[in-house]
Amino acid sequence: MTFDEFIHFRNIQIKNKNHEKIVKTFYVYLSSVTGDSKLLPNEIGRILNIDFSSSTIEAGCFNGIFDGTDSPYDDVDFYIKSNNGICVFVYGKIPLEPLKVLKENEYVIFMLSDDLSGAIERNNDRHIHIR
Repeated sequence: MTFDEFIHFRNIQIKNKNHEKIVKTFYVYLSSVTGDSKLLPNEIGRILNIDFSSSTIEAGCFNGIFDGTDSPYDDVDFYIKSNNGICVFVYGKIPLEPLKVLKENEYVIFMLSDDLSGAIERNNDRHIHIR
């Protein structure tokens, strides 16, 4: 389906330009959330440099978290949790507060670009910046 059809079908409210970039980047992979359980983990795995080939999605949502998990920063733009226990929180901006220490199974992606093949910076505390 087209991006506009996807937005309508999933009832996604676009909050700002950065949020729209996140949704546009991942929407083609979101059959993972409702169908094919490999596409999205493989794409996220490519970004995080983690092998998700034997994993599937347990939870995935835009604009919030609905499985009781607390996000490390407020107002998460996109969230997935795989059956290997890894949680990925995607944000369209870097928070104004200092970066927090993440749990062992948590990763935060600050997505500041449309382009997944662009500069990806990883640091030791599992914060990934896509510029």
